[in-house]
Amino acid sequence: MARQKVKAAADPMEGLSSRTRHILALSILFILPVLLFSSTVIGDQQFMGHDTIQWRAGAESIYDYRAEHDGEEPLWAENMFGGMPAYTIAVSKTVPHLDTLFDQFRVIWPAIPYWVLLGGLYLLFLLMRFRPLPAALGAILFSFTTYIPIIIGAGHNIKFIAYSWIPWMLSGYWLMSRSDKRGWGFFLFAVATTLHFRASHPQVTYYFVYLFVGFYLYDSWRHFKTDELKRWGVTTALITGALVLALLGVAEQYLRLLEYSPHSIRGGSAIADIAQQGGLSIDYAFAWSQGILETLTLIVPDLFGGSSSMSYWGEKPGTSGPHYLGAVTFLLLLFGIFRSHRRITYLFLGVGLLTITFAWGYHFPLNTLWFNLLPGFDKFRTPEMWLTVTTFTFTVVALFGLEAILRSAGEGRKVRNIEKRDRSKGKGERGTGREGRNILGSLYLPAGVAIGTGVILLVGSSLFLPFENDRERGVIAQQLATQSGVAPDHPQVTQRVNQILETQVKPERRELARNDTLRYLLITGVTVGLIVWFIQGKLAGSYLVLSLIVLASMDMLTVSSRYISDSSLVSDELELTEVIESMGSPADYYLRERMEEEPYPWRVLPLDDNPFNNAIPSYFYPSIGGYSGAKLSIIQDVIDEGLFTGPEGVNRPLLDMLNVRYVTSRRPLPLRDFSEIHDLDTYNIYENETVLPKAWFVEEVVTASTPLEAFQLILPQQEFDPVRTAVVEGTARGDVRPDAESSVEVTRYTSRRINMEITRSEPGFLVLSEIWYPDGWVALLNGEEIPIHKTNYLLRGFEIPAGIHQLELEFDPVSQRIGAGLSQAANALQLLIGIGLLVTTWRRRPDEDPDA
Repeated sequence: MARQKVKAAADPMEGLSSRTRHILALSILFILPVLLFSSTVIGDQQFMGHDTIQWRAGAESIYDYRAEHDGEEPLWAENMFGGMPAYTIAVSKTVPHLDTLFDQFRVIWPAIPYWVLLGGLYLLFLLMRFRPLPAALGAILFSFTTYIPIIIGAGHNIKFIAYSWIPWMLSGYWLMSRSDKRGWGFFLFAVATTLHFRASHPQVTYYFVYLFVGFYLYDSWRHFKTDELKRWGVTTALITGALVLALLGVAEQYLRLLEYSPHSIRGGSAIADIAQQGGLSIDYAFAWSQGILETLTLIVPDLFGGSSSMSYWGEKPGTSGPHYLGAVTFLLLLFGIFRSHRRITYLFLGVGLLTITFAWGYHFPLNTLWFNLLPGFDKFRTPEMWLTVTTFTFTVVALFGLEAILRSAGEGRKVRNIEKRDRSKGKGERGTGREGRNILGSLYLPAGVAIGTGVILLVGSSLFLPFENDRERGVIAQQLATQSGVAPDHPQVTQRVNQILETQVKPERRELARNDTLRYLLITGVTVGLIVWFIQGKLAGSYLVLSLIVLASMDMLTVSSRYISDSSLVSDELELTEVIESMGSPADYYLRERMEEEPYPWRVLPLDDNPFNNAIPSYFYPSIGGYSGAKLSIIQDVIDEGLFTGPEGVNRPLLDMLNVRYVTSRRPLPLRDFSEIHDLDTYNIYENETVLPKAWFVEEVVTASTPLEAFQLILPQQEFDPVRTAVVEGTARGDVRPDAESSVEVTRYTSRRINMEITRSEPGFLVLSEIWYPDGWVALLNGEEIPIHKTNYLLRGFEIPAGIHQLELEFDPVSQRIGAGLSQAANALQLLIGIGLLVTTWRRRPDEDPDA
């Protein structure tokens, strides 16, 4: 009998050159961002998300200073929260790098960073020995998880840029630890890490550090088991050297931020309980904790209502959308868990599971322990962001799953051919085909878990999920109670709340969950069918992967497009400042014009529109409000505990000493010594008649031994009078004598420099209504440096002797000067290393074409 072989479907990729395969894969990766963001990349629109608008509004004084001083960096911004370092708002990178070149192509945002991300993932997966098409699939599976398009639409641009360099960093690490191209690995790791750090999003860095640490520990154990510690020691030295070179390359930025961090809200509050000092409060840090059951949105995105403010019912205060992993990814992930034989699978799976528990925040008891013990864990908020690490690591495990499918199918065909041959020889009649059936049987467990999960969610979600939360029930009850003039717990209110939820709200949410679960089951079923065809030899491996690319792309792009808000898209002919100008209120325009002729800018308290989480007013005039996730802690303390206290509901002495001359409000304010100067129908503008000037002399100095004592002394119940008294922390001579003829005049006022002419016949103490910041501000009295005292908890004070004086203040942190020099040297060294590697590689190039 003639031998019969089980032939697999012809694979078209086998006949293509390596170069052609790469071109095909990269072409797919090139086009997908264009499809998802066609309106901005090739259309006539641009993204102007909330955070982008808020950032630009807060940075207005920085841009103004640059324009007026020939590009000089202001370093200090006076228009938000009374003043704060400018580099916490708009990062100034005077030392150029590759990202300086990329900035020139923002016209096709977000395509450039998307291509950087996709290209880095493709390279990483090639280094991990995946073929071009599987590598392209892996790049797609992570890059189009919904969180990335969501942050692009929201305007979290630097966060996205920080993500885009992560796979390049991993590629450099991989080359150093697993190849003979260590020099290129060193260079790639150093450059990619520098560019990642230059994006200035420490939270992204911190989260992915856990993956890098896990990688390093795994590799250390691997080399210990194989007795290759000497080689690993050399690799460790290379990794350390590349990291040091990268850190030196960003010294310009990070020396300043390290200097600033202890004084920001990330460094804790000086007046908080001891348990809360040194970082964010746990309630603030865990505010956006991912619900444990809500983690199922990784595979069924609208299970908890998606992103709509009316439909979303999860544990978080609100959301712009879930971290959708994808149905294809989940099925392949299960194959990776159950069928992959690579030990490194457990590294990625372990880090992914760990970061899921971190994302649960206060829903997972151990996170309270980690918050208090793990360095840096208490510096960041929004725990759900940990899921970006989860989706990345799970994508890698999914690729291992695809690899297991491709490998097992090949082994299965070999077994079936052997069985055919044996039967033709009359051997093995009994029990033949068992091995071949076992290969197909390897589908059962992963496919069963994937499909079973969908069936359970389809049948059980309506039975076990409440589709409501306690928070919204209370909100609806309060609204109904206010309308009816009864208490929120009135039986009729409770009955009406139940009726609204059961007849109007829950049905819509159940329908969203049901539709997305059916969608998940459909995609999973199609994916299983494709894999069965492939294992049976009816579908070539390349066709399987191409089919998965098409299926996953359709899945991820359509879901991602749900959460890209049209409200963040505007015409590309509009400038960002034009959008901000259109958002200004009549009061904003009136006050900007009124203050244009002032010798120095007064400050404003805009009481409406969430003043301490809104930077729009700061675009028009200096405000004691603004928008920043890293404001000075002394300002946050005053906002939280000191500003809205006293018999009038506001700390009047605090407003006086902060130069708050104007207050805007949509409702009348019964404030003593405030006169209404303009009525703009919907806005009332009040002028503070007791506001203090920019600088003034006091009659006495009171010293406080601690920040808490100083803070308590400026509260209204202490009858604090800033005209008469200055509260100084630490030691000051307090040599203050009456001087009716004293004078102080501000002769120069800019972000970086303040000059004053002073006349005193007796020694005195001068208070300056500028926010105290110890690192960088220098005071020169007649050319000689004098101390700057922390005064009234958040201002600056100076001991002034008798005489006629020139007092000059300048903001010029040493960290800025040293950092810029180190960055220039390090980036020049990176360039030289790259040139050296290119020359060396060129000299060693082979004469023949390997694909010829």
